Amino acid sequence: MGTPGEFPISELVARTGVPAASIHHYRRLGLLPAPRRAAANRFLYSQRHAEAVEQIRELRERHRLPLRHIAQIMNAENPDHAEVANLADSGEQLRDVAIQEFALRGYTEVSVADICAQAGVAKGTFYRYYRSKQDLFFRAVEAVVDNTAEEFAASVGGQVGLSRQELTRRLAETLLPGLPIMLEVAKRSVQGQVEHAAAAQRVFWRLAERLGEALSDDPRRHRLAGALIMDAIAHIFAESLMGRFADRPKFEDHEAANALTASD
Repeated sequence: MGTPGEFPISELVARTGVPAASIHHYRRLGLLPAPRRAAANRFLYSQRHAEAVEQIRELRERHRLPLRHIAQIMNAENPDHAEVANLADSGEQLRDVAIQEFALRGYTEVSVADICAQAGVAKGTFYRYYRSKQDLFFRAVEAVVDNTAEEFAASVGGQVGLSRQELTRRLAETLLPGLPIMLEVAKRSVQGQVEHAAAAQRVFWRLAERLGEALSDDPRRHRLAGALIMDAIAHIFAESLMGRFADRPKFEDHEAANALTASD
């Protein structure tokens, strides 16, 4: 029997919302204190484990720190929370700069040195957060997807019965700022970059899943989510073309078009 305050892993999962597989992974990495063995294949946990799991989740989700860096923090005797915040800020700054640079210049034209210079972060510090430029690129895209989904969820605000046209318009507005970096993934996928092709699929399904959550009150959500993404992208391109050629005449018939073409 367990001592007061101890509980099995199922209870730890219920308290923290973190899957058992993740908790076992944290144990293998040394991020959690060793649980007490109650039987051959039964371990008991305590509130100390729950607090550690919550801290790991916060460092991952809020501060976007990689597990290898979290391990350094968790294993420190007296972790400096101000230092943790500063480290997290550096990682977020690198990611935010990367989003801008990749969107403006494309993946190939941007180097780790460029990103570090723009972020004001030493190049050696970069590798405390990201394994490579590609790792940063994929994580930057994921951040854009999550931000887009959150803004879309806020824009629909649980409203039921919105038309598909209105949903498309609202998604297009929230999708537009992050679309360039998403298209960069798609472009490299088309060019035959295998890892980027896999990333493009993950981006699409991640966005569709998050949008589906925003449409949780709509019974059509599973069918709508993917279609809305395609509709919104088409809407953005159509609006862009109309804006780009706003000074060109709108032809009422083919004769007017032919006349202008002949005069060019």
